[in-house]
Amino acid sequence: MKTPSTGKSSIRSMKYSLYLISLLIWIPTEVISAQQPISTQGEKLFIGYCSRCHGIGGTGGEGPSLQGRQFTRATEESDLARLVLTGISGTAMSRTWVTRDEANQIASYVWSLARVDDQPVEGDPLSGSEIFSGIGGCASCHIINGKGVGIGPDLSNVGARRGIPFLRESVVAPGTSIPKGERGSHSNFLAVRVEMNDGRKMRGMRINEDAFILNLRDTEGRYYMLQKGHMNKLTREFGESIMPGYGSTLNSEQITNLVAYMTSLR
Repeated sequence: MKTPSTGKSSIRSMKYSLYLISLLIWIPTEVISAQQPISTQGEKLFIGYCSRCHGIGGTGGEGPSLQGRQFTRATEESDLARLVLTGISGTAMSRTWVTRDEANQIASYVWSLARVDDQPVEGDPLSGSEIFSGIGGCASCHIINGKGVGIGPDLSNVGARRGIPFLRESVVAPGTSIPKGERGSHSNFLAVRVEMNDGRKMRGMRINEDAFILNLRDTEGRYYMLQKGHMNKLTREFGESIMPGYGSTLNSEQITNLVAYMTSLR
């Protein structure tokens, strides 16, 4: 009886082993790539499309924080995907130009943020309330729950609409954090300066404007309908605000307390 060649058998065995090893290396790599968690892909899309307003990790900014919150316009994840695709009428959130699959991935990530605990808010809201209605003089321009003067935006639920970084910036340097309007950047709260042909000079907030008429509201709350044909000069003050900055009039603790109060308004 012939004894099989141990050399050839060892070579065949080695080749088979290498083949199995290559399969073990190749297959998991493909599976991992194909089955990457949708929330991870959604996070990358969120950073690219949504973080400018809502902050990295959904911590908030010009848009509200998305962490640990109940979504008033979305009772389930699919509602969030729809809002990503369509935007929210009457707000600064426009539609996001992504595919439906990408919208689903973003929605999955945002839905996961609802399980993240809200970041703790520094400061004393009660002291902030006293600053708002007292030395800050904020009630002379803003309305909260029907009280105050509405030259500036209504702040009744500003804590749900804006993030802490945006609110702090709006107190310290309001011209750098003017929220977008429905018709484009600064359209709702654009500061304008007008010099009429008869010498009158006015500064206020643009309410509406077309090719012939400018509707303006001054800092005393008075409305004007001004014909552009009667203007000597019209200056649109992009990056400016009729609201004064409080960086030099309030100390750091007072600003922190004021922001804490606005954050509590929901």
